[in-house]
Amino acid sequence: MAESVLLERQGRWDDDIFHAVTMSEESSWQQGYADGFKEGRKREFEEGHHLGVQKGLEIGREIGFYVGFASQVLKKTDTGKMKVIKVSKAIISLASKFPEIDPTDEALTDTLGKIQGKFKQLTSLLGVQTQYTSGSVKGTSF
Repeated sequence: MAESVLLERQGRWDDDIFHAVTMSEESSWQQGYADGFKEGRKREFEEGHHLGVQKGLEIGREIGFYVGFASQVLKKTDTGKMKVIKVSKAIISLASKFPEIDPTDEALTDTLGKIQGKFKQLTSLLGVQTQYTSGSVKGTSF
C-alpha cells in the first residue's frame, strides 16, 4: 500500500525538481526498511536451520544411545529373561518409527518419552544405574 501511494506521488511530482530532495528521507527509509526486512528473513531462516540441525542431532544421539544399549542387551541376554528381551525390542521398535514423525507433531515428544520410559524400565530390570545426559552417559556400572 505504501508503494502505491509513493508511485502515485511520484506521478504527480515528476515535474518538480525539488521533489527528489524533499522526499529523499522517506525513500531512503523505505529502501532501508525493505533491505532490513530481507536481511532479517535471511538470518531467521539460517538461525532456524541451524537450531533444527542442532536439536535433531541431540535427539538422534539420545535415541542412538538407547537403541545401541538395547541391541547389546539383546545380544547378551539369554532367553530366560523374556521381560528384558521384550522391553529391548520395544525400544528398538519405537526408535525405528521415530524418523517418520513430523517435527511439528506432538507425537515426537510422546514417542521420545515412551522410549525414555522403556529405557528406564530396561535399566531397572537389569539392575544397572545408567542414564543418558546430553551427549554423555552417567553412572554406567556394568
